[in-house]
Amino acid sequence: MDIEVLKTMQILTQTKSFSKTAEIQNIVQSTVSARIAELEKTLGQKLFIRDNQRVELTQSGLMFLPYAQHLLEDFENGKARLNSAAFFDDRLVIGNVYSALPNFLFPVYREYLRCFPRISVKAVAGHSTDILQSLVDGIIDIAIVYQLPRIRRFTTFLCNEEDFVFICPPGDPLANQAEMPVKDLARINLLFHNWGGSFSDWVAQLFPGTRWFHANIGNPSFIVSLVEEGIGSAILTRSTVQKALMRNSVVEIPLTGSPLPPCWHTYAVVHPKRLSRQPVRDWFDVMSKHDLAAVPI
Repeated sequence: MDIEVLKTMQILTQTKSFSKTAEIQNIVQSTVSARIAELEKTLGQKLFIRDNQRVELTQSGLMFLPYAQHLLEDFENGKARLNSAAFFDDRLVIGNVYSALPNFLFPVYREYLRCFPRISVKAVAGHSTDILQSLVDGIIDIAIVYQLPRIRRFTTFLCNEEDFVFICPPGDPLANQAEMPVKDLARINLLFHNWGGSFSDWVAQLFPGTRWFHANIGNPSFIVSLVEEGIGSAILTRSTVQKALMRNSVVEIPLTGSPLPPCWHTYAVVHPKRLSRQPVRDWFDVMSKHDLAAVPI
């Protein structure tokens, strides 16, 4: 099967237009039609519904699309492997939740890259659900996530456990308080990051119903910068605020009362077969040196 035919199918799925697909691939529209017709003949199935108004995948097309995407990815990975053979012996792809990368994973990456210069490392950042799906699809080797996988065939390690911290700017009147009762959080206009999971459940107890915050931001490190600039207060994981606390650019006020925020867990997830690969084993060895990924679940 011609790899260009699969590329045409993938692009047509995205553009839903024969003319736009032809333009992107720098071919004539009749070639797009011929490639799709060739693929449908090979598979013996209709892949697209097409008329003057729309181009949509059929049920058969929806079923075949993930396999086409995997073939294309394997082909591109194979080309990259050949082109990189002189520089690297292997590759390691790690999916990470956004906030873990600049926080406790930085020393792990630093040491791994120094110790294994012949391994090409790709770090992919995203949300836990997306990263776990990439692991299921075989796109990544290791997932660093905040939630446990629902599929039991994976090996999971508890690699970090930490608390949530209430922080405010040093010049804020709140900084003079010896403690912050959780019942008083509802009156504070927080800079908010939704960590999801048990944290969301805890927030729902404090803030019944749906409400807005001073700012709702997906990047917790950005929130730390805003707190340092005196914009407001926030509740973040300790690893996120540790450097700012050491700089004395923010103030931690202990949370008291009930319910206190939950402990926050970070997990390392891998398929058991991937553990046989040396780059994967080396990665977990480095994590263990930094007191991470030590507890199998």
